[in-house]
Amino acid sequence: MSTTGIEIPDDLIRQYDEMRFEKKVQGMILKIQDGRVVLERRTEEPFEQLVQSLPDNEPRYVLYDFPIKNRVGLDDTRMLFLFWMPMESPVRLRMSYAGTKKSIVSSFSGITTQIQEDDKKSLTMEKVKAEIAGRQGMNYQQFR
Repeated sequence: MSTTGIEIPDDLIRQYDEMRFEKKVQGMILKIQDGRVVLERRTEEPFEQLVQSLPDNEPRYVLYDFPIKNRVGLDDTRMLFLFWMPMESPVRLRMSYAGTKKSIVSSFSGITTQIQEDDKKSLTMEKVKAEIAGRQGMNYQQFR
């Protein structure tokens, strides 16, 4: 349980593990509802479409199996945790999401990259790729 008292159900962790290991879906969008973290929806959308579908005035947690090329040029993925926190969100809601973030990260294993963003225009594929490359000890040009 988080410091906010908001719980993360075991069933949600099982669904994440299915996504991560069985590759049944590419992403999960989570929200806080009735004192719990719940699955809003699963997605197979490309990253750019996923970003555009996020609400403009409410936070979300996004777990996304982000496609990359590894160091030797083979297709691979990295688990991305996107903490979507638009400035237009009500303060109380922002506080609930921020207070639960640490529990999300510790409950869902295998997250290699975390990004917090509040502007859809800034949340680009290039930004995510550069962040993942930096975490992998690669420069961005090697990563392409």
